[in-house]
Amino acid sequence: MGAKEIKELREKLGATQSEFAKALGISFSTVSRWESGISQPDDTQEEQLIALKQLVDNKDVDQKKLRKMLGLMGIGGVIATAVIAGFVITNPWGAAITSLIKKSSNTGKILDLFKKNKKPK
Repeated sequence: MGAKEIKELREKLGATQSEFAKALGISFSTVSRWESGISQPDDTQEEQLIALKQLVDNKDVDQKKLRKMLGLMGIGGVIATAVIAGFVITNPWGAAITSLIKKSSNTGKILDLFKKNKKPK
């Protein structure tokens, strides 16, 4: 994922560089270096960013809720919750989480956390 794509992803979330960095568990300066093209995410970070982009691009996901969840749980928590809820994350990181998680009877309730115009039951 290139500098422009990272900046666009952050902006789609409506997050500052500082907020985005906190959600990713990295420093503000790291995000700044990525966006300016000085450095690039490592393989794991790139997989996380790709998974996050898939959620951001999903028309069923409420972006305000997603941003709030990122602030509360960080990217790992959001991606794991999305996988539990039934969202397909089509990269190795998402596949690894999927293989660790079994579907439960609460899947529908968890899915409601992400969907637009839905409130948890």
